Amino acid sequence: MAAAVLAAPLAATPAQAQARPEVGITASGCNHQVCLYTVYTGSGYQAWAEFTVDVARGHIDFRGPGLRASSPDGPWKARIDTRRYPGSGSGKVCAEGWSYHSGRWHSIGLPCVTM
Repeated sequence: MAAAVLAAPLAATPAQAQARPEVGITASGCNHQVCLYTVYTGSGYQAWAEFTVDVARGHIDFRGPGLRASSPDGPWKARIDTRRYPGSGSGKVCAEGWSYHSGRWHSIGLPCVTM
């Protein structure tokens, strides 16, 4: 009987199977004065961000698999989310916050997460 068990084909265990993330699984992170949030949607992901401080003039650039976008340029209150931007695929997603002052643009945070 032991030989029959050993000869049976081995089924893939969950650790061996390459499972897709569950819908609603999120990843987030903050760096300096910007926080990035993501959520898996089933067919891709959505990313959005916020400044953690008031910004008189600024915007947030989003980069990731299937994602290249920028929030509108203008004043931003702290903790006000950008709209959600759709992306597809898996890999590193980043949001770089920019603030304009003293006659030039300054990066004020670059959080990244892995989707």
